[in-house]
Amino acid sequence: MDIVITSLGMVSSVGRDVVTTCAAIRAGIVCAQPLTYFDVLDETSQEMEPITGHPVRGLTEGFTIIGRWLRLARACVADLLHQGALPDATDAAFWRLTGLRVVTPYHGDERFGGEASDADASKAPVRLAYLQPLLEALRLPIDERNVDILCQGPAGAVQSIHEAGRWMETRGLDRVLVIAADSYCDPLTMEWLAGDRRLKTPEHPYGLMPGEAGACFLLESAASARRRQPPMCFAVASSAVRMEQNHFFSRKPNTGVALAEALEETLAGAMLQAPFAGSIVSDLNGENWRANEWGYVRIRLDSRLAERLQLMLPASSLGDTGAASGAGSVCVAARALARAYARGAQILVVSSSERGHVGAMCLSMKG
Repeated sequence: MDIVITSLGMVSSVGRDVVTTCAAIRAGIVCAQPLTYFDVLDETSQEMEPITGHPVRGLTEGFTIIGRWLRLARACVADLLHQGALPDATDAAFWRLTGLRVVTPYHGDERFGGEASDADASKAPVRLAYLQPLLEALRLPIDERNVDILCQGPAGAVQSIHEAGRWMETRGLDRVLVIAADSYCDPLTMEWLAGDRRLKTPEHPYGLMPGEAGACFLLESAASARRRQPPMCFAVASSAVRMEQNHFFSRKPNTGVALAEALEETLAGAMLQAPFAGSIVSDLNGENWRANEWGYVRIRLDSRLAERLQLMLPASSLGDTGAASGAGSVCVAARALARAYARGAQILVVSSSERGHVGAMCLSMKG
């Protein structure tokens, strides 16, 4: 089944909609500010200094963890409905043929007080605390039998795209709404990040800057899109997913094996001419492990990737947005094609999760 993207939605620290956010990222706009509720020791001055982050001001203050996810998810879906000129909840026929996949962080790890092996068992409380309130808040008549939660972190967005055709065929659907929202600006989450020395501080300059965002997109069969004639349409030319055994929490060197395989399969599937010299949207965020992984990918795919390809880094403007970063990268890639500032007719997206899920995809403008 040929899959296309027919609507986008996003909210971030630099924009309350996908158009503004992506324009701000392209312009290099940054709205970072001190997070006064989380301090670290500056060993030079021996004083406590606040972490600098990228919160979505006016939207998430006063909320923690799941409360922030709900606020961000609702805001980006409202934008998606507007951008795609989608029908409201009264069009039961449209939404009856629509599924929903909600991408979240890993729930079995130490961030939420669990063990990594408990990830599958932890879906039930996440459904109760996050998914059910989200469905009630969205008020869209989507059949709950066609709703799924994917606890795979950033790469969950590409995983959803990769599985979309089969998922829709087996359930008799025309389209799937993918939503990803996360916040690294929550105090409990920053404690977790600080415990693993992942935050950027005066004494640790190669860490991440916490951000938060909500991003979503509507995947649709090409046949359904031809019937509807939506205002936007981007073709998924190819996608691939892999599992990296030497992920961040394995404490082993990540030499980019899985990501290189996923990207090579995507390049071949999209039949892109080698060496590829176009644009790649990446989730590089300032952490060493991501930089090392990408460096090894460049070496492994030396003949497939041109030296001067264009690398787009949303984290430079948004900070690290956790599980939302993969979906955010998809939105950035689509807008780069729509506004014709991508280098070429196809654009690539690569995404890695800290527990090993990786993915790559190729997007093109549908004529």
